[in-house]
Order: sequence, then structure tokens, then C-alpha cells
Amino acid sequence: MKTKEINPFLFYSAQLQKLFAKAAKKDNPAIWLHKHGARTPLFMLESLTRLHNKAFDEAIFDKWNSRFKKLEDLLGEIDKYDEMEKEFKANKIISPEVVKYFSVNVAKHAEKFNQRLREKDWLNNKLESFDSKLNEFTVEYNQEYIDELQFSIVDEIDAILNFVLKYDYKFTKLEEHIHEVRRKLRWLSIYAQSLQGLIQLKKTSKKQKTHINYFTKEVLKSSFNKLPAKPNNTAIIEYDEDSFYALSWLIEELGILKDEGLKVHELKDALFISEKLTEDQANDKAITILGFKKTIESDILKQASEIIKTAISKDKILDKLVIG
Repeated sequence: MKTKEINPFLFYSAQLQKLFAKAAKKDNPAIWLHKHGARTPLFMLESLTRLHNKAFDEAIFDKWNSRFKKLEDLLGEIDKYDEMEKEFKANKIISPEVVKYFSVNVAKHAEKFNQRLREKDWLNNKLESFDSKLNEFTVEYNQEYIDELQFSIVDEIDAILNFVLKYDYKFTKLEEHIHEVRRKLRWLSIYAQSLQGLIQLKKTSKKQKTHINYFTKEVLKSSFNKLPAKPNNTAIIEYDEDSFYALSWLIEELGILKDEGLKVHELKDALFISEKLTEDQANDKAITILGFKKTIESDILKQASEIIKTAISKDKILDKLVIG
């Protein structure tokens, strides 16, 4: 994608290439990349290829989106087990044998990641072929280009609305429902970062009343909500500022609930394997260790359903997000 001003793809590709070059010299590239933030540029490249594939349906975007996603997914697994290992290791109630389950999974997914790096030649300037393919396209960041991206984002919002209406805001599964809604919402937020200034926030003239206080100190001061500056001589997509902050709040709250459910599930699996308990015994013990109520799963589903319904149906944060 040849452009005069900016190329978000090449911006994050350059970041990732630098990390890969350094990782190639390490004994365990996967762990080094995990510790040095490689997941962020991978997320950004995944979001860019995802959005452009929807907008322009070019083979390069579909192919490379799949490649970036596979790497990001593996780093996500390493991150998950690493964080849980640290947390559970500090809990004196949890035995070293149970904690070992998490360190073993860190190592297992790190090996999978290293194997993919080797087999797919990621550490040998593979991204240069991505950059080369991009340069076959000439893009002017004009209104026509921006309109295509905006149409795709609006289509994604419509898909989210259809998804939540399908279940009438009564969600019964943590992974397939709650986590899936959060994933879909999160892309709308990630685009605002990955497009490197092509999305800007705009204040509405009148502050709207909401059923939830989305505008907490944490949301307003979050570095994730400070968007890149607008490039010169480009058209842009505008997000309503209040709706964007509300979206950020909803993603964060669903993330907290998702993590609580995930901790129970993973600790249950660790107890089941390490202490040879039945699944029910392991689940009950995990809930007790974590200090949750026996009704934790149904409580999460109920709370998540309520805040999703309030934000999306009552306060209509998605309806107002994209201006124009």
C-alpha cells in the first residue's frame, strides 16, 4: 500500500520485525517475545487485516489475517497461563503441584509458538514479503477509502446487535456468549488505535444521560483511550467520544467478569489433574479457594447480561458510536 503520508500496516510491521530480529538470537524466542510485548503489534496487524479484508476482500488481507491470528492466539495462551501461574503461586492455599500445571502449559504453548516461528520462517524476515505485497497497492487516504472502512465497521456493529438480540440479552454460556460479545466489541476499540489516527473522537454538543456511569477515572485516563493524532491531509472516521468511553468501560467490565470465570475453569482443570479429584469436586474446591460463591457462574452470566443490555439496548452506545 503505497501512500504519501502514513501506512498503519508498515508502522506495526516494522515494530514486529524489530522484535523478531532480536528474538531470533534468543534461546527461547517465544518467551522473549511474550515478555517484550509482541502481542500488541500482532493484535494491531490482525485488526488491520481483519478490517481491510471485510472492506476490500483482497486475498492478501485474508491470508495474513489468519497468520497474525495464529501467532497472537498462541501468545495469548502463554500470557493467560503465565499470569495465572504468578497469581496462584502467591496463594499459599494452592499447592506447588497445582501451580506446576500452569508452568507446564506456559512451556507447552511456548514450544508450539517456537515451532510455528521455525516452520513458517517468521524469524527470517518473513514480514518483508508482507510489506512487498502491500506495496502492490496504491492507497490515497481519501473519503472513498475511509467510507469503505466505515461501512465495514458499521456492518460489524449491526452484527453485534443481531448477536445480542438473538439471545434477547439472556446469555447462558461464558465462552460462546459473554466472551464472544466482548471479542466483537473489542475490535471496534482496537481499530481506533491500529488505524493510526484515521479514527478520531468527537465531542457531542449535549451530554447524554446514561443508566451507568461509564466515565470513570480509569476509563478517562486509560492510555488505550488516547488515540493517535490525525495525519495531515487525510479523511477520517469519527467516533462519538462518550460512546467510545462507554464502549471502553463495557469491554473492561466484561473482561473482569470473563477473567473470574476463566480462573475457576483453569484452576478446576489444574486441581482435577493434579489432585485426582472428580470434576465436581475440583470445581467446588476451585470456587472455595478463589473465595467465590457457589453461584459464581450464574452470577457472572446474570451480571454480564444486565450490563450488556443496559449499555447496548438502553443507552445505545453502539448506535451512537460512529458519526455520519
